[in-house]
Amino acid sequence: MKVLALGSAGDMGRMAVAILLDFPIVSSITVADINYELASTFVEMVNSPKLSAFQIDVNEKNKLLDLISSHDIVINTVGPFFNFELLILNAIIKAKKPYLDICDDWKPTLDALELSKKAKSAGITAIIGIGASPGITNLMALYACSKLDDVDDLITAWGEWVSIKQGKKPKYCIRPKELFHNLAIKPDVANAAIVHLLYETLEKIPTFKDGRMIEIEPLTETEPFSFPGFKQMYACHIGHPEPVTLPRTIRAKSVSNVMYIGETFTDYLREYRKKILEKKISIQKAAIEIAEKERELTKNARIGKHPLREYLGGPPNLSVITKGTKNGKRKKIAVALGRNPYGQMAGLTGVPLAIATIMLIEGKINKKGILTPEEAIIEPMEFFNRLAPYCGKNLSGEDILIIKEQDL
Repeated sequence: MKVLALGSAGDMGRMAVAILLDFPIVSSITVADINYELASTFVEMVNSPKLSAFQIDVNEKNKLLDLISSHDIVINTVGPFFNFELLILNAIIKAKKPYLDICDDWKPTLDALELSKKAKSAGITAIIGIGASPGITNLMALYACSKLDDVDDLITAWGEWVSIKQGKKPKYCIRPKELFHNLAIKPDVANAAIVHLLYETLEKIPTFKDGRMIEIEPLTETEPFSFPGFKQMYACHIGHPEPVTLPRTIRAKSVSNVMYIGETFTDYLREYRKKILEKKISIQKAAIEIAEKERELTKNARIGKHPLREYLGGPPNLSVITKGTKNGKRKKIAVALGRNPYGQMAGLTGVPLAIATIMLIEGKINKKGILTPEEAIIEPMEFFNRLAPYCGKNLSGEDILIIKEQDL
């Protein structure tokens, strides 16, 4: 099976490629990226006969279509997705090739789902948003809600600066420091994840409340996030796809997505949001400055100084809480990822993408059209059983999940 990995010179894409290389069913992977130097250096460092580098600007539509057409399946980590999701998906449908991505923007997610009929007509499966959030969170939500007869409230959530066990470094994984050392350059560019986070704060965001979709201001404070057995965390609403996709599959009265990164760092985001809206700073410059603040906060935490003490004792990076009824009794079901793959956000995002790719290649996913993770993967625990080995030796899906059930 010939895999085309668009944008895979980046952190998330490199991790997905590293995982896919271990599977005999994958005969070759093309690392296609606008930054050919980065892609070719990665390929040289891995030194696998399965890998080749290719320079591509996805805005070159004819070149993109030819490249897609020469492969069997496509994975996409090209960001920002609000710029490139539809462009690439239209080429995928035209070429009639199966596809997966890690799209974490709610607007292009909705636009992509509008193309589902075209994808069905083309006879292809396209799974969007199969990363961390969305991705792992969606499947934890599906699993948690399966424990209830009726679902009232569903919260998908994510946080940072939580130290939990992670798996062994994959054989073909190249760490960013190693890569940039070989390039002999020091990257002075904005972190793509922070750019995305800032983008999600600039306009009103959707959330599902009382059975209907409404718009709210981003970074709106919500009730403290309370995962059983862990400290309550300051939380706020953030624009991610879960509230617009999960109600398509799960009958819940309310669905929201929140982040718990602490009040201190959230306030920094609010300050920079204001500066960006007032055109006092660009998103790129703001992302660079925020990354500097993050490093400063992390350094202070290591030497026991405020303000990162507010994060100590909080829940794992990815978690879900749902409330409803079971056998006529009010219940709260909470699920979190208690063990992580290696590589922090790259592992949490790239490994799920690779796992879903293998499941699609193996014929485990047979639905056609544009699909979200919860629509594509019938049995969440099969997915988590496949994720578990990347989180530690001899683990199963139940070993890596923290599952709590409480009476209300």
